Amino acid sequence: MAKKLELFYKDDCPYCHKVMDFMDEHGISVEMCNVITDPANRERLLAVGGKGQVPCLFIDGEPLYESMDIIDFLAKEFSVDTTNGGASIGAGIGGGEAGGACSIDGDCH
Repeated sequence: MAKKLELFYKDDCPYCHKVMDFMDEHGISVEMCNVITDPANRERLLAVGGKGQVPCLFIDGEPLYESMDIIDFLAKEFSVDTTNGGASIGAGIGGGEAGGACSIDGDCH
């Protein structure tokens, strides 16, 4: 049975865009939940996830935070070969392999 996947994001979050760009490049589609334009998504993220941080991927209702952790999960779940391009996934936003996140109310780190 396929897992239910929902990505909680906000438009001005570069780490959210890193995850969405990866999904676009590999034809991965999940339910998109904007926490700014839809207050119900924001409330659900806080209630279920426990913290106001994006990107957050709900996997059958369980939260996964940090952009690189989400990308790693998606790569495995959708059998994406990252051996040739894996090192470049984190490039452009601080580089390296570390992920990142943004507060739903403010800054990114």
